[in-house]
Amino acid sequence: MRSLRKQALLASAVGVLVQTIAAPAFAQVVTADEGVAEEQIVVTGSRLARRDLVATSPIATIGAEVIQSQAAPTLETVVNQLPQLQPSTTSSSNQSGGSGVLAADLRGLGPERTLVLVDGRRYNPANFSGLSDLATIPDLLVDRIEVITGGASAVYGSDAVAGAVNFVLKRNFEGLQAQYAYGETDRGDGASHKVDVIFGANSGDGRGNVTAYFSYTKRDQVLMGDRDFSKQPFLADANGVFQPFGSGNIPGGSIGLNAAQQGQINGVPDLNNASGACNTGNAGIKFGGNGGAPEPFCRLRDQFNYAAPNFLLRPLERYQAALTANYELTDGIEAYGQFFFTKKENSFQQAAEAVNPSSSGQPAGTVLIPNATTNPLFSPAQQAFFGANRAFFDPDGDNIFTVRGYGRRFEEFGPRTVSFVTDSFNATGGLRGDFDIGANNWRWDTFFQYQQVDESNTRQNLLSRSRTTAGLDVVLVNGVPRCRNSEIPGCIPVNIFGTDTLTPAMADFLSVNSTIDSRFRRVVAGGSVAGDLFSLPAGAVSTAFGVEYRKDSFSITPDEVALQNDLAAIAVPPVINAGSFNLFEVFGEVRVPILADLPFVKSLALEGAARYADYNTIGGALAWKAAVDWEVNDWLRLRGNYSRSIRAPNLSELFSPTSQGFQGGRDPCLAVNNPSAAQKALCVAQGVPQAFVDTLTVGQSQGFQVESGGNRLLEEEKSNTLTLGMVITPARALAFTVDYYDIKVEGAIAQVGAQVLLDTCFNTLEANSVSCQAISRDTFSGNIQFIRASLQNVAERRVRGLDVGANYGLDLPSAVAISGEGARLGLSLNASWQFQNSTVPAAGLPTIDCAGFYGGACSSDSARISPDFRAFAGIDYTSGPLSVRNQFRYIGTLELLPGAPPSQSGTLGAETYWDISARMKVFKNFELFGGINNLLDNQPPIMGFAAGGDSNTNPQLYDVIGRQYFAGVNVRF
Repeated sequence: MRSLRKQALLASAVGVLVQTIAAPAFAQVVTADEGVAEEQIVVTGSRLARRDLVATSPIATIGAEVIQSQAAPTLETVVNQLPQLQPSTTSSSNQSGGSGVLAADLRGLGPERTLVLVDGRRYNPANFSGLSDLATIPDLLVDRIEVITGGASAVYGSDAVAGAVNFVLKRNFEGLQAQYAYGETDRGDGASHKVDVIFGANSGDGRGNVTAYFSYTKRDQVLMGDRDFSKQPFLADANGVFQPFGSGNIPGGSIGLNAAQQGQINGVPDLNNASGACNTGNAGIKFGGNGGAPEPFCRLRDQFNYAAPNFLLRPLERYQAALTANYELTDGIEAYGQFFFTKKENSFQQAAEAVNPSSSGQPAGTVLIPNATTNPLFSPAQQAFFGANRAFFDPDGDNIFTVRGYGRRFEEFGPRTVSFVTDSFNATGGLRGDFDIGANNWRWDTFFQYQQVDESNTRQNLLSRSRTTAGLDVVLVNGVPRCRNSEIPGCIPVNIFGTDTLTPAMADFLSVNSTIDSRFRRVVAGGSVAGDLFSLPAGAVSTAFGVEYRKDSFSITPDEVALQNDLAAIAVPPVINAGSFNLFEVFGEVRVPILADLPFVKSLALEGAARYADYNTIGGALAWKAAVDWEVNDWLRLRGNYSRSIRAPNLSELFSPTSQGFQGGRDPCLAVNNPSAAQKALCVAQGVPQAFVDTLTVGQSQGFQVESGGNRLLEEEKSNTLTLGMVITPARALAFTVDYYDIKVEGAIAQVGAQVLLDTCFNTLEANSVSCQAISRDTFSGNIQFIRASLQNVAERRVRGLDVGANYGLDLPSAVAISGEGARLGLSLNASWQFQNSTVPAAGLPTIDCAGFYGGACSSDSARISPDFRAFAGIDYTSGPLSVRNQFRYIGTLELLPGAPPSQSGTLGAETYWDISARMKVFKNFELFGGINNLLDNQPPIMGFAAGGDSNTNPQLYDVIGRQYFAGVNVRF
């Protein structure tokens, strides 16, 4: 039924396109009234010089006017509107956005499989992940954005598995242009300021040009607590009904206990009375006010709303500078150079640190308290509690009380802010020119690039393990509480049990900040030659070939706090990490005309390309493509492309240090999940105490830590891409394209999901399997401590779909013109259907198809949604000094993934966003502009925590900020 629905939708949409003659959007085709330039050009996706703009691979284009129409502070906002891209990390990604790298993700295959180019060359990555940050590209210098949405490794090398995004810069800019834009939401937050200045000058002899660019951007934050849909997390219950949700790590702290352990505790009223004060189910003991007196901890009643202080829009401050230059040394040789610099500061923010404090040398959540019954900082109620439960906390009678399963949210520290200050620069220099061999003209290009990125990552308001240990070991000296034995200057005795026991001085002593500095370097050198070899009856045989060398390297330097492993919730390897790889490549490309000027064959040509790369990490790798270009007549062109692409593991995948991060999930061993007898036996084998395997309950948090890191044994990914398409230009100023794509990635580098490992382990019940061995449990509580999920070449990815694009322009009657210059209307549409977006996480595991689905494995705080239909349409009106643009962003319906937990959201309805903007030339050199994005103030669908993460929705796909206004001024001389 789902397949039939898709086919019916496709058929009806194509029919509408044909009937209305409105269409493709930003497809790179030449309409009859535009003409074709005689000068040879190079189209993105090929190094061949040619005289037409129609490529054998699907290409979508965004012009400068569209980029500027929205006055967006960062380019990813504009690029992600193309339906061929799946929004990945955006300005609304909080902790799941990491360092705030705003990357491009074609087809939803992952941003690491999309290559970002500037003027046809690799743009520098933002860090050792290999991902380029779109926020560092000078947007006012961009002439157009060309997106090739098919495998392009044979032309550009590794990473272009899903395609490439090429930012083509303006050339030979002359004059001075300055622009200021201001924006804010209709709720008065998220204010942004952006200043851009471009200055360009030609040399006196007309042989060269220098263009300089400067920009400053500042954007304020928006908090999740500022929007109704995100100020409180929701989690669906067993019936799919949303209930308020929060963290079990609460201010004041709690000790997680299962039902069997609760029966061993004395002195806590109603702890074992399900019908008493805690009628929502006990999870242990909490320490509240009144000196931290112990009380029953009720998971639902006492959970903490951690979402409110999280960022819904990340703050940003950015300085940019760029310089481009070219000079014709002789009639056949031109020197050129480019320089880009960006200083960018952004951050993500979470609620105060939730941590399982531990004494030095102890597992997480295990705190040692000498003399708990006489600790002078403890209240009488706390001293009495530990005294009444000495047998539980101090069974060996050594007067050192051991508290296990303890968790606490240190709200006294303030929110956790993780800031990133990045300095990046990219310098390119080269020579290019042309020469003649007989009657054929050849073009050549040699270049050298140096790229460097320095990142400083500071985490604030974290708990120190050593200070916790020292502060808890308290003695009385002359009647004053002191730290017993401490090498820490200024040690302050602390009481971390209770909401009113940690004073500001104690909080300042326990909290620390930690900074990790990293540096990425890249060196690239290459050269290429392109021209016609000879002529055949059907035309000239064109070719291009060249060589390229590249070396990537990085280093990571933690500070002393991290190196000493003193952070209670963050593990940092006690070494300074570094790594590198290098490669040498040779490549070639050819176009052979077969037939020309025949009935139904105006031209027919074959194209081929190959690139061989020799890596010092994975050895040799070959990428290639074969294509056919058939121009049937003046209005119909058919094209097809089959290619093999490769992607070598990047520095992060090879060398990334081991780290842990929290993830929500479902433990099959919990009693609420009704494990079978065989599953219970496996639970016991993993560390669940036999005494309460039948009553195991969750501790403080419904989830677990996931451990991940690099793997130096990774091999390259291989992918096969098929594209079939047509370009139709039936009339002047009317054109549309239809392209089918099928991309299959084998041996994809992936981290098998923690929940997948859990489910696989307890479905197969093989204790020695990889999935079961990845699970580590706390033998005291029985809960999961962490799941080890390393990167492997185990996954298989496949995406299939259809793109339809169209554009149409027409002159309007003089009655609707505002000046004697007439009026013109432009219509455009770019629509994309995705029939399949599937993943096989590892051999033997079932296929998961996420095209058009949400929930389960298809969406979470870190998993992005893949709609099965998206569209982007524009209506442009121009008359004399005035231009008005209406654009519409459409997201199709989404269904709950079969087998995912039930949700009251059910099917998510389609969403349409309407943006409107206008520009008006007041004087010859003075222009005003403004607009409203999300004019109707559409609010995102509520999906709940499991499917949407902390904000209850998918902030990458949907507009979570609401209606936004912007206005500005542009001057040019």
